[in-house]
Amino acid sequence: MRKSRVIFSCAALFLANSLFLFSCKSDSSTSNATATNQQYENKVVDHMSGNPQQLNPYNYADASSAMIMRYIFQSLVYTDFFNYEQVPKLAKALPTLRERGDKILLDMEIRPEAKWDNGTAITGEDVAFSLKLFKLPKLDNARLKPYFEYIEDVEIDADNPRKFTLVCKEPYMLMTSAIEDLSILPAYVYDEEGILKDYTVKQIATGGAAINKDPKLVKAAENFNSPKFQNEVVVGSGPYKFDNWKPNQRVTLKKKENWWGDALKAENHWFEAKSDEIAFEIINDPTTAVVALKGEKIDAINRVEPRAFVEELRKSESFTSKFNTYTPTQFLYSYIGMNMRDEKFEDVRVRRAIRHLMDTKTFQDKVFYGMAVHVPSFIHPSKDKFINKNVKTSDFNPDKAKALLAEAGWKDTNGNGTLDKEIDGQVVEFEADFIYPNVAKTSEKAVLMFQESARNAGLKINAVPLEFTVLLEKTKSHNFEMYYGIWVSPPIESDPKQIWHTDSYDGGSNYVGFGNAESDQLIDDLRRELDETKRAEIYKKLQTIIDREAPYVFMSATQNRVAVHNKFGKIEPTGINPGYFAQGFSVLNAIKN
Repeated sequence: MRKSRVIFSCAALFLANSLFLFSCKSDSSTSNATATNQQYENKVVDHMSGNPQQLNPYNYADASSAMIMRYIFQSLVYTDFFNYEQVPKLAKALPTLRERGDKILLDMEIRPEAKWDNGTAITGEDVAFSLKLFKLPKLDNARLKPYFEYIEDVEIDADNPRKFTLVCKEPYMLMTSAIEDLSILPAYVYDEEGILKDYTVKQIATGGAAINKDPKLVKAAENFNSPKFQNEVVVGSGPYKFDNWKPNQRVTLKKKENWWGDALKAENHWFEAKSDEIAFEIINDPTTAVVALKGEKIDAINRVEPRAFVEELRKSESFTSKFNTYTPTQFLYSYIGMNMRDEKFEDVRVRRAIRHLMDTKTFQDKVFYGMAVHVPSFIHPSKDKFINKNVKTSDFNPDKAKALLAEAGWKDTNGNGTLDKEIDGQVVEFEADFIYPNVAKTSEKAVLMFQESARNAGLKINAVPLEFTVLLEKTKSHNFEMYYGIWVSPPIESDPKQIWHTDSYDGGSNYVGFGNAESDQLIDDLRRELDETKRAEIYKKLQTIIDREAPYVFMSATQNRVAVHNKFGKIEPTGINPGYFAQGFSVLNAIKN
């Protein structure tokens, strides 16, 4: 989670050190082979494990969509793939801060080279339009809205339309980095009727209930939420344009001719766009994906199933003669979420018992070949200053789990081997569905391991694989008992509101229903605190409450398992998803057009 830009894959994650110091360079065991004299088209075929949800930079909530859209849309700033520092993108420089009365101002300027596809300059008016659109109450972007609550207006310089000021109503812990999630959009495409021209950012941001009912703004939101702007019309200022989408097969992007950023590629590597085409081959089944990789049907893949990566690929001379492999850090963690508002899981003793029924250590050793670290909270193990050392990882202890379940009143009263309890006058058997993505083999192994240990403790757990879109809808609507999830994000400090605040229960990512007045107040205080040392103390208090309430079984932060065709030469991997910067790939011996 950066601020946190969390994406439900397949929160707070950071550059690795100590226990998590995994190499971001190629391993010594990796083949040093380079591409042969064979010629290839200057294209990249990237693997994607699931069909993207949509290609709308405000409304999406999945990692597949994010992977594609980074090549199409641009924000004012972004996190560099390799040094993990924030750098200017559309903006000439990072924002400068100043105060005006009780307001905090962020001054910025758009690069003079920046242009839309129709040739018009990108200006502060485009920033204002994007914020107006983003803040529409009826927009389907509730998970991102908390990160822009602090911005209440945009002021455009009268003498230089590229200069503008973000007017902030209050301090925000990540006010200079939160803007990374605001993709700047062209009004001529996304507001064809010109509805938002008649409104200011401040009117929409501070209009209250009246704005919710304004028929023009309702229409503007409905237009943007329509299928047209989810997967048909996709226009940004980035180096690639949307070309084609065959659902569940392939998404293709083409390099723009005379893209404005080409003039800056010698100055900044993040403006490099070397491939003429980037295609995303959608292959749900991990085994099929590895077969396609071996057959050179795809050029790059990430999160290869660990056994296949270690035993099948790295030990194959025929494979390593064509592909290089890497194991960079991943900025993510896996977890088991429990619906705290379900009658079976509303007792904290039950949730604590569940934590003792997952043998995470064995899971990491046997499934991930040790390429994983057990995490005790949402803070990544590398961010040492924010970690509460008194919060420990959960231990595998079935006897303790049984004792806690008994304390909570769950006992096998009818001798059928499953614990039961009288709830509202009815005897209820402890049977629960555990949902997980059907394409995630490592997730499935975790679920099946838990299922077996839970059975031995008297709990009947049904392993239920689901298509990702179905799983996402169930978690968002709280229509689940248990689920296996992964939070993935950039390596910048985290704002926990999206996942852990009660305001994020409806529309946000607080799927499990965690939170009370105490935790909400801590999160609110954290968001307003500009002193990092003080924020660290608040993070630690929040971790204590989350540990006490046990909404998750926190599991693993893992290394990525990446393979890239050596026709691109050696690449520098990254901890940012997907583990490589495909935009910078260039075929060494490309066919000349």
